[in-house]
Amino acid sequence: MPTLAPIADDVHAIALTPRSGVNAYLLGDVLVDAGMTFQAGALLKALQGRAVSALALTHAHLDHAGGARKVATTLGVPYWAGARDAEAASTGVAVMAGGLPGPLAPLAQRIGNFPGHPVARELVEGDEIGAGFVVLDTPGHSPGHVSYWREADRTLVCGDVLNGMHLLTSVKGLHTPPAKFTPNVADNTASAKRLAALRPARVLFGHGPAWTDPDALERFAAGL
Repeated sequence: MPTLAPIADDVHAIALTPRSGVNAYLLGDVLVDAGMTFQAGALLKALQGRAVSALALTHAHLDHAGGARKVATTLGVPYWAGARDAEAASTGVAVMAGGLPGPLAPLAQRIGNFPGHPVARELVEGDEIGAGFVVLDTPGHSPGHVSYWREADRTLVCGDVLNGMHLLTSVKGLHTPPAKFTPNVADNTASAKRLAALRPARVLFGHGPAWTDPDALERFAAGL
């Protein structure tokens, strides 16, 4: 059963699968991401007794937005998404590169869809979301992908700009998201380099455990 694990001041991680394979985060009273559709119930149980004022996405893909409608509706909180992902978050039709080749690409798109929910706030660069975090535009893995940055203690929630594990083996390490599911690889690379240049003391990923080595992060980004 997922639980809230303290990561930093007013920051909790919620691992929705073993080995932090899919993560959500509570930043103060703002929930970031909601996992897959079938994970919404477990996420809600993990949040019992916690004040939640809003649900903010990093990006509108199934494994981050799938549970959003149930979570936002059950908690009665507004739903926030990056401005260029707002339509996808609202309709549940994700913008994807197409993870299957040729004639199978439409099937991949359908599989990637999720229950949509109206977006109450479209997030843009510099917006404050609470607990000292501000929005950074980090497109590439999706058109409106955003990250959340708190300069005071250099804590970064980066969504899927980078992964903190190998998605097949679950071995910890830095990786870029699969190109087959990233509509603009060049933009994602630029976003990764931008985030690495911030030299975050801790990086919180959508997939993988927290990373606390800014030197290794910079070296990895320099090699992209």
